[in-house]
Amino acid sequence: MSESGPIPARYWRRNLCLTAGLLAGWLLLTVLPSYFARELFPYDFFGWPLSFWLAAHGAPLSYLILIGLYAGLRNRADARLGRRGRQGD
Repeated sequence: MSESGPIPARYWRRNLCLTAGLLAGWLLLTVLPSYFARELFPYDFFGWPLSFWLAAHGAPLSYLILIGLYAGLRNRADARLGRRGRQGD
């Protein structure tokens, strides 16, 4: 695989943008439910207050989705870079 040229620079720029976007999503998933916990408390979800459910179950599930999204997008980008690298050799 070739390490010179515009492909690695574009690859890492996309990686940084993806990481920044997912980090912003993580921040929103962490801060917003706790910020609005008092407003969400009167609402029930499966017998529990919605704010509790979001903190106890919703946030960890959302984090797993973010991790899966990152892994899938990175695998696709790595495969695309590998194809381009082999074509240039």
